[in-house]
Amino acid sequence: MLAALHPSGWPRGQRMGLNKSMGCTIPCLIFLAASLLHVHVHSDDDSLGEGFINIDCGLPDGSSYLDEKIGLNYTSDDGYIDTGENHNISAEYNAHELLRSSLNLRSFPNGGRNCYTLSPATAGLKYLVRATFMHGNYDGKERDLIRSPLVFDVYMGLHFWDRIYVNSSTTIYVAEAIIVAAVSSVSVCLIDIGRGTPFLSSMEMRKMKSSLYPAAMHNQSIALQERHSLGASSLVR
Repeated sequence: MLAALHPSGWPRGQRMGLNKSMGCTIPCLIFLAASLLHVHVHSDDDSLGEGFINIDCGLPDGSSYLDEKIGLNYTSDDGYIDTGENHNISAEYNAHELLRSSLNLRSFPNGGRNCYTLSPATAGLKYLVRATFMHGNYDGKERDLIRSPLVFDVYMGLHFWDRIYVNSSTTIYVAEAIIVAAVSSVSVCLIDIGRGTPFLSSMEMRKMKSSLYPAAMHNQSIALQERHSLGASSLVR
């Protein structure tokens, strides 16, 4: 479900368990089906690769790979940010049916604001931006999450996007929005609010058709509020 929102008030992002499935009403089904069709259309006439960024955060510098499970190429985030630390999730969680991009992450123990610069982008064009967060007990503090959840903010440039609450090391948390780029790049920032170290597992950006989601304009973005699985037993991309 997508909600039209001004940049100063975006809701909490999607939280998605590894094997969680939820129901949905018929109107929701119709709307979701239309939304999924829209998300897979990348641009009016561009090739698939243009305006299509897949970043695996925490991957060794200069690395890339094809995730055969979903058919997408991922690259290291070293070309998009120059702060933070690379980590792998705990080996005990590698056996889960995870996306490959969830096996490592970049954390930001220093600095109150650390930003990714997603480029190239074209001012005035519409993009879908998706960030995922999988803790995976990378720092050995899994038990602390239950007693005191990790909390940090995500901003799109200077505007608040989402507040991420992490109380499970095996849950994939997702923040997703559709925006209109103001300049030739899109800035996504993780903000330390004093409640634990921010981290990020992956970042994706997709160019959208200008006719899709008319509620997304230069002065207003829309954010994903929730998405439901309609009985699927495996990953739906």
